[in-house]
Amino acid sequence: MNPLPILLANLQNGLRLAFFRQCKLEGFICSHDQFLLLLGLDLLFEIGSGYLLNLPAPTFQIYALPVYTFDLACFLIAIYLVAKIIRRENAVLQIAVVIYSLAPVLIVLQTLSRYLNEHEFAGWPDLGLWVGGTAAVYLLVLLGRGLYLVCDRLPTTAISVVLVLLSIDPAEWWFADYRDFWYPPDEQDSERSDSYVKYKDLDAEALLYRQPALLGEALNRLRPERKKHVDLFYVGFAGFATEDVFSIEVDYIKRLFDQRFDTAGHSLNLVNHLDTLADTPLATTTNLEVALKGIGKIMNRDEDVLFLYLTSHGSSDHTLSVEFWPLPLHDLTPERLKAMLDRAGIKWRVIVVSACYSGGFVDALKGPNTLVATAAAADRTSFGCGSESDFTYFGEAVFKEQLQNRFSLISAFRDAAVSIAKREQHEQLEASKPQLSVGPSIAPHLAALEKSLTQLQCGAERDKAKAC
Repeated sequence: MNPLPILLANLQNGLRLAFFRQCKLEGFICSHDQFLLLLGLDLLFEIGSGYLLNLPAPTFQIYALPVYTFDLACFLIAIYLVAKIIRRENAVLQIAVVIYSLAPVLIVLQTLSRYLNEHEFAGWPDLGLWVGGTAAVYLLVLLGRGLYLVCDRLPTTAISVVLVLLSIDPAEWWFADYRDFWYPPDEQDSERSDSYVKYKDLDAEALLYRQPALLGEALNRLRPERKKHVDLFYVGFAGFATEDVFSIEVDYIKRLFDQRFDTAGHSLNLVNHLDTLADTPLATTTNLEVALKGIGKIMNRDEDVLFLYLTSHGSSDHTLSVEFWPLPLHDLTPERLKAMLDRAGIKWRVIVVSACYSGGFVDALKGPNTLVATAAAADRTSFGCGSESDFTYFGEAVFKEQLQNRFSLISAFRDAAVSIAKREQHEQLEASKPQLSVGPSIAPHLAALEKSLTQLQCGAERDKAKAC
């Protein structure tokens, strides 16, 4: 028997339901073939309506197909439960055919409602809202009318409506970004694509071969330690190339330390970013190890202090992301960092890790001569590392709020943690819980450094006053 006339008959009965004409369950031909045909028609309507909504040049999104399948699975589970409630095994197929016979009407209404919501009409600012509300009520009534044909009783129909409605929401909650088969061209996506063109045009081999020379030049510019003077050496490491916040942060901190913490001639940055390729070594684990060895050779290991600032994305397995696509770079682990510092022979260490889950670095790095500060606990994320940020929450609190007017690193980290907690509470974010580990030997050593920097600042201010 030709299934198309039967399909047309089912669709006609669906229209009778939609327009509140007399309709009986016996009028529907409920078979697996008919359900599959109605399902295919529903999918075509979904794809077609999405195309029309996103004209003139929509882009197809294949990820919507798994979401559509997930929707279908939830619906089938719901109507299976309905069949169990009303104790009729064939009710699953009956409900599926009846509901999907309404698919063309439902999708047309949803498409009209979305179109009116996305466009403004002069003199009718709330037209989309009114149409959308009316359509929602109408669709709810149609759902109840269709289920009543199968359930035949109001209590079981009400339960069935609730179950089917619950089966509609999960995909919207979890996969909202992939619900539509088509999406319009997006200016932000175009800009992002243009930026990746620059990465594709990179000569990766030449860039890697240039690193020894770039890093050698940076190390050659460093001045050796000063006799009878505790020097602070600064190294910044911005590990993630495609988000500006990390490179902005290390650039700001280097300038701050050069101006206030007397690190001019004792500081360098390693940065993964397109804008710094010509004059700044890449932030790779290899470059970091070479830089630490170089500093270890020119510093007085008995008294000078290294301030190492690492900023990037972090993972729950406690690795720091080192990324500059298309280069195949290695991420940084706390164990490898510890080994680098040990091989460099650097005794006095201030290590700051600004990343999600960065608290996982503390145990591997802590020691009597080491201060370790992290932006988050080992099981918490930190905030402010998105593309639209100029500073992470941690970096802003420590370096823009605290260290602009003080030299005490320990109190700066402690007060920054309090400031971050208040900000996160105000923004209703889960607390990142920055961590601080201060070795018993480094605390008095940093106090002596603080005193030296304070005296240096006072001397500079006196010289400036005399000049005036």
